[in-house]
Amino acid sequence: MASNRHPPNRNLAWERLQRGWSHDEVSRRIGMEMDHVGETYTGLCANTVRRWETGERRPEPRYRKHLVTVFGKPASELGLLTPDELKMRPDITMGRVDGMPSGATGDASWDRATVLRALLGAGALPLLSPLLSVASAEGDPQPGSSQVDPETYTKIANGQRELYWNSPPRPLFEASFAHTHLGVALVRGAHGTQRAALAAGLVQSALLAGRLAFFDLGQPAVATRCYEVALTASKEAGNHALAATVLGHMAFIPGFSQDPGSARNLLAAALQHCWHGVDPIVRSWLHCVSSEIEARSGASATSRHQIDLAEASLPDAPSDLAWFDFYDAARLDSFAGYAALTTGDHPEAARRLTAAADRLGAQGSKQRSVILADLAGAHGRDGDRIADYLGQAIDALTTDWYATGIDRVRAIRPLLGDSKHGRHLDGQIRALSPAL
Repeated sequence: MASNRHPPNRNLAWERLQRGWSHDEVSRRIGMEMDHVGETYTGLCANTVRRWETGERRPEPRYRKHLVTVFGKPASELGLLTPDELKMRPDITMGRVDGMPSGATGDASWDRATVLRALLGAGALPLLSPLLSVASAEGDPQPGSSQVDPETYTKIANGQRELYWNSPPRPLFEASFAHTHLGVALVRGAHGTQRAALAAGLVQSALLAGRLAFFDLGQPAVATRCYEVALTASKEAGNHALAATVLGHMAFIPGFSQDPGSARNLLAAALQHCWHGVDPIVRSWLHCVSSEIEARSGASATSRHQIDLAEASLPDAPSDLAWFDFYDAARLDSFAGYAALTTGDHPEAARRLTAAADRLGAQGSKQRSVILADLAGAHGRDGDRIADYLGQAIDALTTDWYATGIDRVRAIRPLLGDSKHGRHLDGQIRALSPAL
């Protein structure tokens, strides 16, 4: 078999996969664009698109401009430029990071609290935005980065992930964010297999930062930027399991903001990655994420169906993905309990949620507050039981703060009305808030 004339275009293939498109869909969309601008359609077919991705051919200029429009990405990010064309890119020297004073590292007044306000306040988005240029900065070597062992970087990311379950979220977010920032610099200066290995570690670091920002600290805008970094890095790593997991986490943000359509699109893209030899536990989790999003949008029958798919996909053997430690059979019970709760099936909700609480291990401390709040909701006519479960949820939050947990407590609180239990709970919530 003859060798490819050009290197495989992984960028183009990855962008297609992110959207859940087939080769035929890409060719069809290009044809529509050509028709829209009055160009003669040339009979472009799916096989030609496939050959662009494998490197057997490069897209002709007449197709390049339409690929840019179809994907909404510049040619450099779609792998459409030749090495000579890439050399024409202007040399942009980055000074201080926007949102961070130039003397931050050596100024004693730039203390930990100030840094944290910058990360989670108005300065967070500019501070994170340079991280999004991972793929386009390959030609910019970072001093010393070629000497870094990817395993060392990933080992630290793994250690931070293990701390997630029992550590205060804000300090851990700071550490994870800093490690993510370091990872971007290292990936920029690396090449070949070292670059891919570092990128895989960067995904895990950025994913942890995003989870902390969204689920623990209630900062969806910051989480979005972290997830975007993780998604870009997953393309550099060429790892479908990581890409599917990042997209699944991204779906929570619109799903919790009453935008189920955007969440469904992200989940559809995530499921496309699962066709590439991804551990079935990832698919099972994605169905659970879909179940919660459908439940929040009022699609109760679809939500329960997604739980059925999750149970069918859950493997009997333990997963080989050490970093995929946030989902198991107990978490599936938790998702199933929430789905039953939103349909009004309180006995089934109580059964599944009780099973989830009983099966949670040491790594389920944060999720426990959510399960207890949902259990309170499953006893909607028993004020004493509601108060008892919500009180247990507050106790869990006192030990392990979790913004998602306190949101769930507040959502169930109206069931107590203007009662003694309700007023007491209000005081507990007010006393707990400074724990952030």
